[in-house]
Amino acid sequence: MIDRKFQILGSETPNLIGRSNILDNILTSLNKPVPDHLQVVGARFSGKTVLLNALKSRLERDGSSPYSAVLLWDLGHRTPQSDQEFLTQFAQQLAIVLEENQPDYAAHLNQSEDMPYQHIAEVLELLNRETKILVIFDGFDKPLSSSQLTRNLWDQLRELAQNSSLRLITNSRKTLRELIRNPEAQTSDFWNIFLSTPVRVDCFDEGEIAEILTGPCGLEYEKGALTELYNNTNGSPIILIEVLNHLIHNNSKVKITNAAVQEATEYSYESVESFIDALWHDCAPATQELTRLISESGEAQNVNFSDKQSILEKGFARASGSKLVKPSRLLNRYLTSLADEGGSLDRLFSEAQSYEANFNNVIAKRINQLPNIDSELNRYLLRCVEDLPNHPGVCLSGIRGIVDRSFDLIWNAEFGGKTIPEGYFDVWRHNGEPSDIQGFKTSFPQGAKRLRLLKLLTGSERSNSLAKVVSRSTYFVISSACPFGDFGQHQEGENIDLSMIYSALLLCVELVASLSRDLEKLDS
Repeated sequence: MIDRKFQILGSETPNLIGRSNILDNILTSLNKPVPDHLQVVGARFSGKTVLLNALKSRLERDGSSPYSAVLLWDLGHRTPQSDQEFLTQFAQQLAIVLEENQPDYAAHLNQSEDMPYQHIAEVLELLNRETKILVIFDGFDKPLSSSQLTRNLWDQLRELAQNSSLRLITNSRKTLRELIRNPEAQTSDFWNIFLSTPVRVDCFDEGEIAEILTGPCGLEYEKGALTELYNNTNGSPIILIEVLNHLIHNNSKVKITNAAVQEATEYSYESVESFIDALWHDCAPATQELTRLISESGEAQNVNFSDKQSILEKGFARASGSKLVKPSRLLNRYLTSLADEGGSLDRLFSEAQSYEANFNNVIAKRINQLPNIDSELNRYLLRCVEDLPNHPGVCLSGIRGIVDRSFDLIWNAEFGGKTIPEGYFDVWRHNGEPSDIQGFKTSFPQGAKRLRLLKLLTGSERSNSLAKVVSRSTYFVISSACPFGDFGQHQEGENIDLSMIYSALLLCVELVASLSRDLEKLDS
């Protein structure tokens, strides 16, 4: 057991180390005549919450700050599960931070259980003449992982954010548009209020590590020691900090050498292995495979933006022009400790536990085989794969988006929108199809009625297919996927079986494959 100079985990938020440039840039954005709404983005363990706590403290200490109150709302715990619950908790949280300087407004918000949005709007309108409030949505990934929060909520938040008295900062592991699960919510203008370039909390570079060594650590070092420290950690914040703890513990009064860094790295591995493991499992299977390639060969070229960002933000490698190079030595050690996944099917899938741990890699491989896949469907599929095996319920809730997007692509391909040609109804009436389908002329079908229209379009018991491109295969597979989309929205109290979710997701992959083949006919 060592006496750690820098806190790693615990109930208290650690002090900020480094990051002065990022903090200054955020303050500059917030102190402009018309301040920005910001999104802070970074990998797990990157120190986003530490940074935002430091921002909160800085603003609260600054007597000249235009912000009289700062709310840092932890949405990762007690996450709202509905629009009403979100607004109710929001009103309660605002009341807490307004209590000291605006007790009347706080009291008004505490009485807003039935009409939280209206009461928040009233308070913000009054505050427009007096001051500003900064609201930080910490752990914003969690509410966005739920499809229960609707476009109406986001539209309401956008209206609130139009007040000069309110500025918002979100904190998440991905950009907001990457996180939205509810297809209808994607169309909200709320996402457009944020500065388009996110504030990224990435790994420390070599210069920043040098400043940390001489500043907070109070250490002198040989040049080779700095390079060794950077090579061992690639500046990954939580890994670097733990190595520094060991370095300080054993070398607090001597000049740091290359050998001392190697020794500290060796001693720290046991305590950082769990962090590396968590970061590893945050990667999509395709990104894991690419990381293995970099570890084995030393570099990778022409990497797509998503994989590149995921690898760099975790400190698994560094960028050099168009290449990814220099996998960290601690990562290499971790990968060496993993069992080789490239070999035996029996080892990977013979036991239920190993099947559940590895089958998401099979689905990821299948997705990679699909050519010309719609970018939005691809995003939905990859996000679902990332949710497995640890979050099957979240994955299930995302299937609705796959189904809805598939229907939209079908209607656009067949009708150019949501207006059915008049001649189709004449054919169906002549063939003796039920008369109630004539109602589709004035009210385009929604929900389960979409399947009825698609069946008519691709051929029913009485009518031949009128479809230009969509096949019967696509109809049958989307018919099977639809119930899972509905189930994902109504999981109350259900024990979600992971193997069933794998089957449902693989079904969705084959839906996308079938639809992609159909849509290729448009280009032929």
